[in-house]
Amino acid sequence: MRERLVLFCVLMMLPAAFLFGQGEYKPQYFIGYSNLQGEGFLGKNDPDNVLSPDFLDRRSTLHGVNAEVTFPIRNFGITGDFSFNRNKLSSDLLDGEQSTKTDVYYLVGGPSYQFRNSSRFQPFVRALGGAARTNFEIEAERQISTGRVTSEFDAGSTDLALMVGGGFDVRLNDKVKMRLLQIDYAPIFLRDRSVRVLGNAGALQTVELEGQRQDHVRFSFGFTF
Repeated sequence: MRERLVLFCVLMMLPAAFLFGQGEYKPQYFIGYSNLQGEGFLGKNDPDNVLSPDFLDRRSTLHGVNAEVTFPIRNFGITGDFSFNRNKLSSDLLDGEQSTKTDVYYLVGGPSYQFRNSSRFQPFVRALGGAARTNFEIEAERQISTGRVTSEFDAGSTDLALMVGGGFDVRLNDKVKMRLLQIDYAPIFLRDRSVRVLGNAGALQTVELEGQRQDHVRFSFGFTF
């Protein structure tokens, strides 16, 4: 499954690589801050729909970075997008402390369209597809009679991901634009999987998790070159 997702991303970017090799179109690069509003993470696992008035209260905030390259064909283009977002929480236990870390990586590509005009204000839209990697890690440190003990649990999954959205660029000069806002609906389609956990008796047990959709939303802003 993971290999097919990676192959899908590569195939999405082949037309862009061909155009770039012809030297006819100049690629555009974006780099900026990314804010991912994640659904279904620790403490935020009962979300409403995307347009709910409780949108922020029912999602986890993951901070990170977003980078992309677009190979334009007049107003159209082929866009490749990568982002990394992380959420880290710490909590106190009766006999120690615990930290929880969630990382989400996106690698997607697909067509985009920019509404070019004579003004400095340039909106754009795009529809991308590819893969997302979600890593979840818990580390606990406890004080016992013989000293301090550290225990860890981590799990990860690579799944199909989509990204549909758009935003607004403001041209600062002939080479640089400021991306005031970019909003992407970024669902991840989790597949069925097995996870081994520590049971009450101290023995490892296998838990079957059914596939589901996580309705993430990503906000970004930065600069385009």
